[in-house]
Amino acid sequence: MGIKRFAGNRQLNVLAIVVLMATLLLQGCSGSGDNAKSNGEGNAKGETMSTDVVVVGSGATGMSASIQAKQLGLDVIMLEKNGSLGGSSNSAEGYGGINTNFAKKQGIHYDVKKVFKEAQDFHHWATNPELLMKYYQSSGETGNWLESLGVKFDMLAPNGTNKFNTWHLYHRDQPTTNSLVASLSDNAKKLGVKIMLETRGKELIMKDGKVAGIKAEKSDGGTLSIKAPVVILATGGYANNPKMIEKYAKIDGDVVVDVGVPGRTGDGINMALKVGASDKRLKGTLMNFGAAMKGQPTYGPINMVGWMPLLKVNQEGFRFEDESVVERDWGTAGNAQKQQGYVYHIVTKDTLDGFIKNGFPTWTNKMPNFYDDLNKALEKNKDSVFKADTLEELADKMKIDKANLEATVNKWNEFAKTGVDKDFGLPAKYLYPVEKGPYYGFKFGLGIFATTDGLEVTPDAQVLDKKGKVIPGLYAGGGDAGGLNGETYDVNIVPGSQQGWAVNSGRFAAKDAKRYIGEIN
Repeated sequence: MGIKRFAGNRQLNVLAIVVLMATLLLQGCSGSGDNAKSNGEGNAKGETMSTDVVVVGSGATGMSASIQAKQLGLDVIMLEKNGSLGGSSNSAEGYGGINTNFAKKQGIHYDVKKVFKEAQDFHHWATNPELLMKYYQSSGETGNWLESLGVKFDMLAPNGTNKFNTWHLYHRDQPTTNSLVASLSDNAKKLGVKIMLETRGKELIMKDGKVAGIKAEKSDGGTLSIKAPVVILATGGYANNPKMIEKYAKIDGDVVVDVGVPGRTGDGINMALKVGASDKRLKGTLMNFGAAMKGQPTYGPINMVGWMPLLKVNQEGFRFEDESVVERDWGTAGNAQKQQGYVYHIVTKDTLDGFIKNGFPTWTNKMPNFYDDLNKALEKNKDSVFKADTLEELADKMKIDKANLEATVNKWNEFAKTGVDKDFGLPAKYLYPVEKGPYYGFKFGLGIFATTDGLEVTPDAQVLDKKGKVIPGLYAGGGDAGGLNGETYDVNIVPGSQQGWAVNSGRFAAKDAKRYIGEIN
């Protein structure tokens, strides 16, 4: 979702995402499938069931795992704590895949080893190399598998200045779902996956060091025990859990603004850790994109300011990056902001007037009513949106050191006059003067789409314990499994890789589960 893509084609999906955020958790969906075996009616001790595989979570990872397992002849129960299927994949835009049939039809082909080398250089080889290579090598065939299930791709799109054109944009017929979620949901139901909505996985059942099932909780408080030799964790990471973010990312959880779908609270990761899973890959890797403000629509005008290359300072009043890096690689821009905490974008009314007349930077459409939204934000978000006649007054309102801010602005204005940013090389076209009021300041937290680390797993998605040994019968994929990224998401290498990893890791888990069940039976 590079900023140029964000500004253009992505705008078509803005309404869809806004509607989605408001309705996702209110949707209802009936379960489907009768292949799981029930061993008793509800009673004081709760209901007991049995199956071959329990999948916890119904996003891209969970549904891919469930469908693949059913295709391999296994009985599957899929648990989803929310009232509808799809999780954060409802708002996902595309699949990251290399050498799919869809790409080949457009004459696009890459040497997988070259892609791997570029990614590893970006991540400083801090990934699990075998896992990353397996994902890349499998991603083409898995993209074809998605199409065989009815998933439709509209186009291969660029994302910022990505090196490889891998982002397969999903077709979207309606606001609250895309072709991935719609097609996978239909296939899961048709194949007979037992879907249990509003049912939350709570605790793994272990026997002799092996998985023996899972305990779950229903929305009415009822309990459920499911006997199964395999559990696949697909709960989407911990983007909605500030305490886990503080623990693993080592930053203030209050600074983080998660703009994804609610419900990703680390359930799968924490269940696994309680039975001895390794936390080696829990590095606090966030899919951070940079500036975002709580209390404002994710893709509304005020948060659009966060994507613009305006003068940006930290809490000490100093610049800390080339403000245009968000155009080229929003993951790296977010990584820079992650080191700062809150950041402040500063712009004058004269500059905003010019934007309204000529268009906003990195946002292709004009916003003639921008001041209406800005004035509302000045009232609603008084601790985050500021207006002042003088720079000194603005510094007071933002609680930034006046002398530092004045020095920064003076230097910035010198750069604007000469057209040369001697500090960070910001292109001259973005050196907007900050010379006279009224001045506006915007306080932004760190916006994230997801977490991209997780449990330590093998390339087959088997969860490892603290000694590096496989926990028999336990698997994790997508946002619950780590090893794909180093310190940040590689949007400028393989866009869509988190979605790609989710689908592929779900299939890896199901295929190895088939092998494992065959060995123990």
